[in-house]
Amino acid sequence: MFAIRPYQPAADEEAIFGLWQATFEQTWPLTRDTFRRVTVGPALYRGGDHFVADDAGACVGFVSTQIDRDTLPPLTGHIGLLLVAPARQRQGIGRALHASALAHLRQVGARRAQLGGGDAYLWPSVPSGQRSALAFFRSCVWDYAETTYDLVQDLRNYVPQAAIHRRIAAHSIDVATAGPESVSGALTFAARVFPSWEGAYRSVAALGDYADFVLARDWDGRIIGSSIVCTPRSHPQRIDVRWKTLPGADAGAIGVVGVAASARGQGVGHALVERASEVLRDRQARVGFIGWAWMVGLYGELGYRVWREYMMGRRALP
Repeated sequence: MFAIRPYQPAADEEAIFGLWQATFEQTWPLTRDTFRRVTVGPALYRGGDHFVADDAGACVGFVSTQIDRDTLPPLTGHIGLLLVAPARQRQGIGRALHASALAHLRQVGARRAQLGGGDAYLWPSVPSGQRSALAFFRSCVWDYAETTYDLVQDLRNYVPQAAIHRRIAAHSIDVATAGPESVSGALTFAARVFPSWEGAYRSVAALGDYADFVLARDWDGRIIGSSIVCTPRSHPQRIDVRWKTLPGADAGAIGVVGVAASARGQGVGHALVERASEVLRDRQARVGFIGWAWMVGLYGELGYRVWREYMMGRRALP
């Protein structure tokens, strides 16, 4: 008979990573180091956030949660991963782990919940190809309101579009990578315009990857748009590209592309993605990766294509 208890990383990681391999090694190969960084590496992680199903000392299931306790209510909690040993599925283990995760999120103040996502995550939500997982969570009263995507592009022969440069030049807008002197401005911009991204910006700045900020400025030098890249030259602790053997070990990432409301409609978003793609190419990234994206049309105009699809699961926690 199994029991649910808190996850103990030092004692449990090997067994839980073994569950990952038994379940996903063929479709979502992941290094153990990346697994550790996603599960217990984020600054938001606290002991007791994850749970294990233990049967006489054997780990037969695992669930991870995440919540930003410092944000204003109502807080959103995340269930990042739920695993059950293949031989022990359909025995109530998954539901027990699921119930423990929701109870924990309620206890620490969450009033909404999302499947996947968070400050550091494996998937934005449930991969559309995981039909049994989709059915399981639907039976647990989760709704799938929308679809999001991961996108990729081969950048070896990437050529920027002159029309994009002409368009932003007509508005006296400049797009370039940042230096140390610009990072405080980028953090202020994120906190003011896209507060949910502030944690991602601060984590990149803390690692010293200042040149990985791509900033758009207006004629007066004010930041009106921003993005972050991760290249083969970025700090080794970065996990912007989690699936090293899928898009490719030399993949680079573009993330958190945002434009201030007052500057939209001038081509700034296109220019940010284009400049970021050039940066990836010039820093030896063969493949460009954009995760958790909705604007497939915008990115498609710049050559990015859908690589994976996810069903966004959300629910209230009354």
